Amino acid sequence: MEHARKLDVTRQEYVKQKIVLVEEQFDIPNKRSIKKFFMRVSCFFMFAIPICLLLQSHFESQQLLYSSKMNQLQQASVELKDTKSEIEDSNHLINQLSDDEFIIEMARKNLFFSKEGEIIFPNIK
Repeated sequence: MEHARKLDVTRQEYVKQKIVLVEEQFDIPNKRSIKKFFMRVSCFFMFAIPICLLLQSHFESQQLLYSSKMNQLQQASVELKDTKSEIEDSNHLINQLSDDEFIIEMARKNLFFSKEGEIIFPNIK
């Protein structure tokens, strides 16, 4: 009988241990775990805020660089357009200068060359 009593007592102790363990699982977090949580959050913000500020300043500098490059591109495209029109005018003038009739006409207008028996009166204003 004594052996049966011992088994019964040990079973009751085992059941009590299980109950205690279940109760301990749902315990409210103690002050130490709350302190750890706040330490972790503060460490996160200590690293996160400066990194965010650095990324923001880098982004702003890249935007300024981009806008200046776009302005340079617009200016270069305007210069390119002007240069192309100058080249086109120059090519047109070269083609005209290769024509003998154009040269004779320009000489008559600008240098007052005349044909035989022709009198030219300049228009002086």
